[in-house]
Amino acid sequence: MISFFRKLRQKLLEENRVTRYLIYALGEILLVVIGILIALQINIVKENNENNKATKELLLGMEAELELEVQRIDFLKAHYTKITDGVQKIILTNQGRLNPTNEELGQYFLNALEFRKFSKFNTSYQTLSASGLLQRIENKELSKEIVTYYTKEFLEWSLEIYQEKAEAHDLNDSNFHPLDRLQKGKEYASIPNFEIELDQQFSTDFRELTKDPRNQNFLIDLLDHSEFVHANLNTYKETNRALADQIKNYLEL
Repeated sequence: MISFFRKLRQKLLEENRVTRYLIYALGEILLVVIGILIALQINIVKENNENNKATKELLLGMEAELELEVQRIDFLKAHYTKITDGVQKIILTNQGRLNPTNEELGQYFLNALEFRKFSKFNTSYQTLSASGLLQRIENKELSKEIVTYYTKEFLEWSLEIYQEKAEAHDLNDSNFHPLDRLQKGKEYASIPNFEIELDQQFSTDFRELTKDPRNQNFLIDLLDHSEFVHANLNTYKETNRALADQIKNYLEL
């Protein structure tokens, strides 16, 4: 084919048919340009298909991560419900309206000191953002909602405040036996309580300990904040489910 065009050009030049040669040359250039444009278009289509595939896979990963977050949120809601209920029972006990055992009262008190953290499962989001694929999502409202969801940290902030409050309370001046924090069967997995032989009952008299005004104020403060944490958990779960639905609808288009 190349040999044919070369011979045709030579023939036109030999016959001194310059005008036809120029027309031919322009046509040949045009064919080359068209060929390049077609190749570029094919490459663009291929690249877009690859990007769309990668974006879809990352959004599917984000769906799975959002589901894991919901499970974590439900766990935290149960945990802080237990704290809230326990502190309320301590307050009712101090008012003479309940009469729990010392072990029950101690568990309510120690539960209030046990905080839980939360962090987003954001691997897919980080990959989408770093690769530039987030900007390629056709539904701009969805990409905006994704950014908003992963950049807000009101839940993390409220849990950190709870942690600070729980850690800051000093029991050294109270009649509190420190080894009670290590009792068997209690929910302190980070403490190697299996290495220490302890009685099954608390050594601390929690009925007297919780009468201390400082401890009462501490527990009331934690109660207020745990309710604030609850509200944030509910809001966070709602936004989580809304975003998951938006992603699902986008992938089904």
